Amino acid sequence: MPKKLDIRIGQYLVQKQCCGLREVNAALREQARLRQDMDNKPLGEILVAKGSIDNETLKVVLAELGVLCLRCAPCAMKYAFSRYERGSSPRCPKCNEVLLLADPEQPVSSAPPGGSPSAPWPAPVAPEPSALSPPGGGPQGPLPAPVFPSAPNDPIREVYVGKVLGGCQLIEKVGHGGMGMVYKAKQLNLGRIVAVKVLSGSLAKDESFVRRFLQEARSAAHLNHGNIVHVNDVGEHQGIYYFVMEYVDGKNLKDILKATEPFEVSRATTITIQVCHALRHAHSRGVIHRDIKPENIMITQEGSVKLADLGLAKRMASDAAVGLTHAGSILGTPYYMAPEQAKDFSRVDHRSDIYSLGVTLYKMLTGKVPYEGRTPIEIMIKAIDGRKTPVRELRNEVSPELEEIVDKMMHRLPEKRYQDIESCLEDLNRVAVVVAV
Repeated sequence: MPKKLDIRIGQYLVQKQCCGLREVNAALREQARLRQDMDNKPLGEILVAKGSIDNETLKVVLAELGVLCLRCAPCAMKYAFSRYERGSSPRCPKCNEVLLLADPEQPVSSAPPGGSPSAPWPAPVAPEPSALSPPGGGPQGPLPAPVFPSAPNDPIREVYVGKVLGGCQLIEKVGHGGMGMVYKAKQLNLGRIVAVKVLSGSLAKDESFVRRFLQEARSAAHLNHGNIVHVNDVGEHQGIYYFVMEYVDGKNLKDILKATEPFEVSRATTITIQVCHALRHAHSRGVIHRDIKPENIMITQEGSVKLADLGLAKRMASDAAVGLTHAGSILGTPYYMAPEQAKDFSRVDHRSDIYSLGVTLYKMLTGKVPYEGRTPIEIMIKAIDGRKTPVRELRNEVSPELEEIVDKMMHRLPEKRYQDIESCLEDLNRVAVVVAV
């Protein structure tokens, strides 16, 4: 399997339009072949050798990602650079030799042996804007990794159990995500059960993550709908960032699918319709979710659907929110990500939510995701090509009309999908009536 850093570098190169997804995927395949011969070349080196990017572009991108490492061959020393100007030739402060590109995953030195560098040396500051920098300049320090995060079970977070945040006493941890932990809690002034999401301690030190976390809460707080998990409060206490939200007594769709897949056609259709109602409310208020997937769809004990974790939501007209998307990561989940989202995150709109919901419906009906691969990039390429196994080939009891709806929701071209959630909802309601009969 490719290293997480190589995947991160590849996706960042694609996001900045330095090279294409297919070029990165070909380089990853070449990397896997070389590893069989015990040749562990970094992805960037392979892309340069193939002519997909030049060496200067690679150095700029590595610096923007906070992983640029240059080495001095005579001194056998390595140094980390937090910025790099295209065309510059940094030299070793000890022997004055031109420094060469090193594997970013190798350990580095901050200064050569024998004392401080004898020549000016890069200070640990954020990269300066360049022709390759995202709007507003380079990111402040190292960027979030991995691109598709899966937060580990962090025992340190258990120390929060019993603590009070925002007037809520944390009872037990009930989940985790890429940005933090979720706790079941008791809101002391009202005596009711709520959920509290706490930003990971390591991420709380990163200003860009804090902005995204607060953006998540504020975006969700504007929404008030029966099919959306409601956010009640957001705050900070002694460096701990949190928000309080409605507690859903139930399971997420991902866990339910593990035990029961595929779903009955009528059940899959009904769940999709309820998510459509949630999205209609959000879209009408200028908010898109950007991470629709089974894990973010909660089913209550009574069978109601609640759309959760608007962690990637943004206000369509918010320049500040748009700026946060240029943090060096392609946000979202590869199996459910719209093709335009994979290529350029700034192009995401409400039709991307429709696509992701279409993939979720496909999964409920067939028990499979439409595109699979060994890496996120390989999955993205398949989604861009749009060649998937038809629903009825996997599940012949699905009606042609419902298959047509799924195909339209999942069309690889946004302009050929449903152009709004309302028209999608109308077709689903029509098919649901037929199924019920």
